[in-house]
Amino acid sequence: MKTLTYVSTKDVNALTWPVVVNDITLYSPAVSVFTDFEKAGPRVIEANTRADELVLLMRKEHVRMKLVVDATNRFIGIISLEDLSEDIFITKVADGFTRSELLVADLMRSKDVLLALSYTSLKHADIESLLFSQRANKLQHLLVIDEETKAIRGVISSNDIARQLRIDVDTAFSNFATLYESVVMSPNEREQKRKVA
Repeated sequence: MKTLTYVSTKDVNALTWPVVVNDITLYSPAVSVFTDFEKAGPRVIEANTRADELVLLMRKEHVRMKLVVDATNRFIGIISLEDLSEDIFITKVADGFTRSELLVADLMRSKDVLLALSYTSLKHADIESLLFSQRANKLQHLLVIDEETKAIRGVISSNDIARQLRIDVDTAFSNFATLYESVVMSPNEREQKRKVA
């Protein structure tokens, strides 16, 4: 048996944070903006958790999306702060629910309606191609599935892309579509879109 060394935390003020690569561009590999669950475990929440408590927890953790699991840790869906907005709670209460009785299962997006990006295709794409493929996606998160293991391999966040590319957008309201419009869309395409709208 080996003896372990312990050190006082009295004079420690800093935390270790992941290293952020500063030279990411639109032409960098798409995996450079991918959160790989083999390296950083998934953030999960059980479906039977009270939804109003989850809002506070997610804000405290600075997390905008969690994977929803059942009691045996099987993936059943996702829930984001968008799904937990005050408007959603008001609508559910108007439909007869009691706010404090609403569970994550009542507000989550079920895996039956979700699409995930193939990990294999992600490995062969750059960020520009990723944003182009997600140009109509109004969500902030994109799941990535490993088709070989039939498991959720990770997630891509539009906010992470904006941060790493140093794009000046409001991360509270950004999504893949707004990133595409801000970075990839040509001025002519923007003008045509304005004329249609």
